[in-house]
Amino acid sequence: MKLIDLLNNSLFDSIKNAYSLEKEDFQKLDLGFVASTSEDHGDYSSSASLKLAKRLDSSPRDIAKKISDGLLSELIEEISVDGPGFINIYLTRSAKVNELKNAIELKEQWAFKKNNRKKALVEFVSSNPTGPLHVGHGRGAVLGIAISNLLQSQGYQVDKEYYVNDAGRQINILALSIILETINHSFNKDGLYQGGYINDLAKKFTKKTNLKEVAQPEMSLSDDADQKLDELIAFYQSESPKIWNELRTFAINEMIDIIKADLKNMGIIHDKWFYESSVGDFNDESSVLFQAVKGITKKKLTFKKDGALWFKSTDFGDDKDRVLLRENGEPTYYLTDVGYHKDKIDRKYEHYINIFGADHHGYVKRITSAFDTLKNDYQSLEIVLYQLVNLFENGKKKQMSTRKGDFFSLEELREEIGSDVIKFFFLEKKSDHTIDFDVLKAKEESKTNPYFYTQYAHVRCCSILQNKAPDFKCMYDEKEITKNFDLLNKIINYPKHLEDFANERSPHSLVHFLKELAADFHSFYETNPVLVENDTVANSRLIITKATQIVLQNGLELLSVKPLSKM
Repeated sequence: MKLIDLLNNSLFDSIKNAYSLEKEDFQKLDLGFVASTSEDHGDYSSSASLKLAKRLDSSPRDIAKKISDGLLSELIEEISVDGPGFINIYLTRSAKVNELKNAIELKEQWAFKKNNRKKALVEFVSSNPTGPLHVGHGRGAVLGIAISNLLQSQGYQVDKEYYVNDAGRQINILALSIILETINHSFNKDGLYQGGYINDLAKKFTKKTNLKEVAQPEMSLSDDADQKLDELIAFYQSESPKIWNELRTFAINEMIDIIKADLKNMGIIHDKWFYESSVGDFNDESSVLFQAVKGITKKKLTFKKDGALWFKSTDFGDDKDRVLLRENGEPTYYLTDVGYHKDKIDRKYEHYINIFGADHHGYVKRITSAFDTLKNDYQSLEIVLYQLVNLFENGKKKQMSTRKGDFFSLEELREEIGSDVIKFFFLEKKSDHTIDFDVLKAKEESKTNPYFYTQYAHVRCCSILQNKAPDFKCMYDEKEITKNFDLLNKIINYPKHLEDFANERSPHSLVHFLKELAADFHSFYETNPVLVENDTVANSRLIITKATQIVLQNGLELLSVKPLSKM
C-alpha cells in the first residue's frame, strides 16, 4: 500500500472513531492528507477539521486536536495543530527511507497502480488524410500518447484510436488535386491541395494507372471556386468512375501510410484505426447509423421539420438542434459522428477521451449531447481541446496551410530537433494554452532549455551510478538521507502526484514536476558530493541518487520520452 494511503487510512479511522464519519463522506469531502510544500508545515497536512467544523458544529482546532489524538501510526514522528486548525504531521526518518527503498526495489510497481479493471478509449490526432501531419497535429499526438500512458499507470486498459475521415468531400478534393496535377498543370489551383507530396502522389499513381482514358472536362465551369471543384468532382465521378474510385482508394491508402510512418517516427502507435466509411448505410438496419437514430428516437428526442429529421440537442445545452437526416433521407456529417460514437459506446469502455484542436470547440456540446443520450450509465465522455502551435524559425512565424502546401510538417521538425524534444516542449504547457515554439531554443544545451536540463539530471544520476550502486545492506545515515526536504518530498510523493496527473489529464503537470525534480537534484549534486571517502555518507547519497534516477526515468517514459544515460 502507498505511503499516502496508509496515512489516510489512519486519518479516516481517527475521524470515524471520533465522529462516526463514513468512508464515502471522507472521500467526498476530500479530507485526506496532502504533501506539504514547506518543511515548516511538516511532511503532510490535512484541513479536515476546517471542512468538518460547520457539520460538527465545533471549533476547527478542537476537532483537529481530537483527530490528532486518535492518529496511531508508526510512520508518524510528530503531530501539530497549527493556524485555524490544520493538522500537520512529521514522518519518522525510517518511514521516509523505507519509501525510498520501495522506490528503488519495486520501481514501476511502487509508482503505478495495479489493474483497476476499467477500460478507456482515447481518440487523438484523427487528422483528415489529405496531407502530411503538421506541427499542430503533432501537439494532439503527443498529448494523446501522454494521457494514454498516464491512464495506464493507474491500471486502466487503454486503447488508442485514430478516426479516419475517408468518406467526405475533402478526400474528393485530394483526389481531384492529384488528377489535375497529372493531366492539367495549368489549372487554377485555388481550393486544391498543393505541395510536393501532391506531385509525388501524382507520379506514383501514373506509374500504375493509364490516365489516357481519363475524360477531359469541356463544359464551362462556375466562377465560384468551391462550386467549380464540386463540378469537376461530379464530372470525373460520372465520366471516369473506375479511375476515379481507384484514385480515391489509392490516395487514402498512401496518405494513411504516410501518417502512420510520421507517427511511428515520433514513437506513437495507435491500436485501432476506425474508418468513417465503416459506419455503414443508414438503410441497413444493422448499421450503427440506423441504430443511433433508433436509440435517440426511442428516447423521444427527435422531431421532423422541413422534411428533415432533427435531434433535440438543445435539451442538453446545445445552442441549436441538429439535423440527423436531410430532407432527401441522406445522413448528415453530424449523424456520421454520432454513429461513430454509438460504435464506441457499443464497445463498452468506461471512459472515452477525445483529443481535438481548439477549432472543434463548437463541436463539443453537440457530440456530448448525442453521447449522453445513447450511453450506458457507467460510461463517460471527455473532450480535451488543445490550442495552436506557433512555429518560429529565425524569429519569423511559419504559416501552416495544408491546402497551399505551405506548412512545416511534423516529420521535418522531427528530423531537425528529434521527437523527444518535440514531446517535452509540446507537453510543457497546459493544453488550452497556445505554444510559441522556438526551434533555436529547443536546440540549446543550457539551463534555459527545460528538456536538456531535465535529461542532464538523469545523465548525472546514471554517471554516478555506473561507478557504484546503493546498498541497503550496508551502513547508511537516515539523517543524511532525509536532510534534503524538497528533493525527498518530491520522490516519496511521486505515486500520488502521478495519480493526480492522470485524474486531471494533465501531462503538463508531470513535465513541471520533472523539471522541478531535476532542479532539486542539480542543487543536491552541487552541494553534496556523492562518491566521497566516507562509505556511510556515500551510500546514503547513492540511495537519494538512485531514487531520483528511477523517478526521472519513469516520468520521462510516461511522456514517451527516452531517458538519456549519456549526452
